[in-house]
Amino acid sequence: MRHAAWTTALIFLVAGAARGQDAKPVVVAKLEGHRGGVSALAFNPKVPVIATGSGNGVVRLWEAKTGDLITRMDAAKPTGARINQLGFSANGTLLSASSRNALVVWDIVPPKHEVFDPKTGEPKELPKDTKDPFGGRPVPIVFEDSLGTDPLKIGTVTGDGKRAYLSAGEGVRVTVQSRVFSSRLGLDTNDELKGAFTPWAVAAISDPESALVAMYGTVRAADKSEQPALALVGLGDAKVIGRGAVRPATAGRPASLSFAPDGKWLFACSGADVMYWRVPGSQLIDGDPKVLPNLTAYTAAAGPNGRVALASVPEDGKKAKVTIVDLSGAQPKVVATYATTADRVSALAFSTDGNTLAVGNDTDGVVELWDATKK
Repeated sequence: MRHAAWTTALIFLVAGAARGQDAKPVVVAKLEGHRGGVSALAFNPKVPVIATGSGNGVVRLWEAKTGDLITRMDAAKPTGARINQLGFSANGTLLSASSRNALVVWDIVPPKHEVFDPKTGEPKELPKDTKDPFGGRPVPIVFEDSLGTDPLKIGTVTGDGKRAYLSAGEGVRVTVQSRVFSSRLGLDTNDELKGAFTPWAVAAISDPESALVAMYGTVRAADKSEQPALALVGLGDAKVIGRGAVRPATAGRPASLSFAPDGKWLFACSGADVMYWRVPGSQLIDGDPKVLPNLTAYTAAAGPNGRVALASVPEDGKKAKVTIVDLSGAQPKVVATYATTADRVSALAFSTDGNTLAVGNDTDGVVELWDATKK
C-alpha cells in the first residue's frame, strides 16, 4: 500500500512537471541595487511592502506593486554580516533581521507622536524631523541583541509582536532565548532548549495572537550525539519533534524554514529535501514530517492554499528553475515549473494573498517579483 501511494505521488509530480516545464514567468517588477547577493526575503502581511536582506548586511524596504525603493536600513552591527532571516509581526508594524552579529527589530510604522524607550519602557517624543518610513527615512530601533558575534546566531520577531526569539552560542553550548523589546512587556526568559538545540533556520507563524516560533536544526541527545529535528517554542513548554525523521542540512547549502501565510503549513528545506507539516488550528504541530517525493530544492518557501515554491539545486552551466507544488489535493502535484536567468536562486517568498512570488538572486543582488497567478 505504501509503495502504491509513493508511485501515485511520482505520477502526479512527473505529469505536473511536463505541463509546466520551462514556462516563462511574468515579471511585474525588478528590485535592483543590493550588493553581496540577496539572502533573505519577507512580505509585509498587511501592506504591499517587501523586505530584502543581502550578504553585506543591508536591509531594504520596497513597494511591492511598483518595485520602488522605500528605505534602506543596515541591520548588522558592525555592517558586513550576511542577513540570514527576515520576519514581520502579524500586524505588519515590526520587522526583524538577524545576522551573525545582531538580531535587530524595527518599528516600521511608529506612532505619530511617541515611541517607547527600550531601556526604560517609558514613552518619549520623536525628533521633529522624524518621518514615516514610507517617506524614505530609516526608523527607530526598538530592540537590538548585543550578545556578540556568533555564526550560529539566528532569530525572529514573534507573530504577536511582543518578543524576539534568538539563539546565541556560548562556547560549545547554544542557548535559545526569548527577549522582550522593553521592560513594559515583562522580563526576558530562557527556554528549556538551553544547551541542547542548535538552529539552522527559524520562522514565526503569522498570527497576531500567537508567539509560536519553529526552529529547524539539531538536538543534542543524552549521549551527546546530535540529530536533525524541529523545535517549537512560544506556546507553553518548548518541545522537539521529528527526531530521527527530519532530514539533515546539506553541507554548503542554506537551510530554510517557513510558515504558510495562512498559517496552515510549515515547510523545512535542507538544501536538498523538502519536508512539511500540516498546522492544525491549535498550532500544536506534532509528529514526523512528510517529504516531497522525487523533488529536491536549494531553498523553498510556503505559500497560501497548500502551495510551496522550490528553487532548483545549482548545476554547472545550467540556469535555476522554480517549481510550484500544490499539496491541497490527495497527493502532491507540480502545477508549474519556471525557467530563470539566474545561476542560483537564493531566497523565495510568497505574498500573503499568494498572487506574488519574490525570487532572490544570490549572484547579482536582484529580486524579481513574479505574477504567481499566471501558469
